[in-house]
Amino acid sequence: MIQGRAADMRAILLPFVLSHTGLLIVLGFGGTGLEDSGVQLALAAFTVLGSLWSVLWIDGAMADVAAGIKDMPEEQANSHIGRNFAKAPFAVFRLINLVIVALIVIAEVMAIY
Repeated sequence: MIQGRAADMRAILLPFVLSHTGLLIVLGFGGTGLEDSGVQLALAAFTVLGSLWSVLWIDGAMADVAAGIKDMPEEQANSHIGRNFAKAPFAVFRLINLVIVALIVIAEVMAIY
């Protein structure tokens, strides 16, 4: 289960990066088309909603991985890597993920408008 949820986290990274890279290219080379309020709204909606979807996807996967660590078999939990994994501050990781994505969204929406 942990491997599947970790794969879910990795799976969202490429679409997230590609979509925001595409948005930055549009913002950099969009020209006068970006002055249209409909285009601005569409880009802002895409930025906010796509990022929210990504945050929820990764946050859920992080929560599941953290829960899975608590359910590790005794042998794994007592291994060096198991003890190290159990000390991982998943709540901090989840917060950092939210803050980074929020800052990206704020910067992009400011650039759109």
